[in-house]
Amino acid sequence: MRDSVASIFLTVIMVFSVGQIPQTNESNAAEQEVRKLERAWLDAYEQHDSKAMNAIVAEDFVITFPDGTRQTKPQIMDSIKRPRNPANPLKFYTEDVQARVYGDTVILIGRVVTEYSRDGKPVKEQSRYTDTYVRRNGRWQVVASHLSNVAGQQNQNSSVSPNSGSGRSLSKNKLISLKNPTIIIDVNEPLRNIGIVNFPLKKVAQVERYIFAHSDASGRVQRLFIAQFESILPGIKGGYTFQVENATRIGNHDYQTNVGFFNFAQTIAANPGAEAEQTRTFLNNNGLQVDDDFLVARYARVTSEDKRHELILFYLENLRDLGLTRAELEQGGSRASETEKVFAEFAVRARQSFKVIDGKS
Repeated sequence: MRDSVASIFLTVIMVFSVGQIPQTNESNAAEQEVRKLERAWLDAYEQHDSKAMNAIVAEDFVITFPDGTRQTKPQIMDSIKRPRNPANPLKFYTEDVQARVYGDTVILIGRVVTEYSRDGKPVKEQSRYTDTYVRRNGRWQVVASHLSNVAGQQNQNSSVSPNSGSGRSLSKNKLISLKNPTIIIDVNEPLRNIGIVNFPLKKVAQVERYIFAHSDASGRVQRLFIAQFESILPGIKGGYTFQVENATRIGNHDYQTNVGFFNFAQTIAANPGAEAEQTRTFLNNNGLQVDDDFLVARYARVTSEDKRHELILFYLENLRDLGLTRAELEQGGSRASETEKVFAEFAVRARQSFKVIDGKS
């Protein structure tokens, strides 16, 4: 009886061992092929290689970022087609990567590291990632990616506003927010969605900026639209208390409105580390430059009864494209008499650059 049981046991082992050999070999081959493809994908991001990106990324691809926002293949292709910034290149590499192989599906789990410079100083950011690759018609492509923050980085901090990144999504140029406030913002072309900047502001508030831009072939920004959702951090007392003295009616609400000049470098020098610096760095990393003087229209309102949330909308135009200079238009300039008219005409264009639909907050 004992010999019989041993014989059966050995037979079972042999059957399962023989059955696993070709599966293991195939799995190893699939894993290695996908790991190489993952590196090629990062290279395509670094080099702005649209041909390689188009081949690697599936048509139904979606990536989800740590703040809950998503990006599709068309949006990625738009960003890749913009010029690189050779003075501040992005570098990507992965660490601690593990693979799971399920036939024609391979899942890579690891950590992705992004390196670049900010004000001449090296910056290193890390995210956990899960990438899903599927083999269709003998060809591997990435179909989904999910990023989450590494412990100790921005969104792992318990003081971050719960409003940050919550219930917001982008569909081409349409921004949908489900709370604080409930609103749809439809940005007109040729402005294009560039992406999102999410950061704490002076340890007081959390800022979430959705950035749209139009540039020339060199990457010089001609127009910008920014939707800024801002929330006071938990544990910080107070709220937003500004008065609406120069109102513009947008949708169902009045927005405090200011029109004037704007220069990124000057604003950064006066208030380092804040919105202007975060935005310029983000644009530079996407091959876009904002070194000129701009006209800016700013629309702001408090969006909650407790006054701890606000929405600010910005529209900017490059003065160079208007055939004007700031020196000419400022007091004492050769065209100072035209400034009021220039501002008025610009304000009309600013309001035509976007539409809103308000929901019930």
